[in-house]
Amino acid sequence: MSRLSDNVITASTTEVATDSQFVVIIDDDAKVRQLITTTLAQLGFRVESFEAAKEALLAIEICHPALIFLDIALLRSDAIDVLRGLRERRYQGTVQLITGLRQSLLEAIGRIGAREGVRLLEPIRKPLSHEAIVQIVQKFATHDHPATGCEAER
Repeated sequence: MSRLSDNVITASTTEVATDSQFVVIIDDDAKVRQLITTTLAQLGFRVESFEAAKEALLAIEICHPALIFLDIALLRSDAIDVLRGLRERRYQGTVQLITGLRQSLLEAIGRIGAREGVRLLEPIRKPLSHEAIVQIVQKFATHDHPATGCEAER
């Protein structure tokens, strides 16, 4: 598997070290968060997971993960709120939508994300497997992505 490279970019006059090995998971299902976290950690990624959108968006203001796994149906929120929050924060990474809901709903929310200007991978359905997560990361790693970074050490 090709590894994502770490880069340095200039934002205004401040250099920001990018961290393309950092991934955020937003899912209210603890088992799903654990599966994705474990799989990504085995692949060498740093992972932070969140049960709720509000806390995740606050963290994303500080650290800009290269990839976000986002469940469509969250407690007290949903993926549309998160996609809008990402747009407001000018998020430059990529989002992988996941859900146990109908495929047509995944596709509709994917279209909303695209309208919000958020880069999305093809939506996938739960249940997720270790192999499916590895395939997502491999697909993600082979594409050119804008630099993203974390200003605070995690």
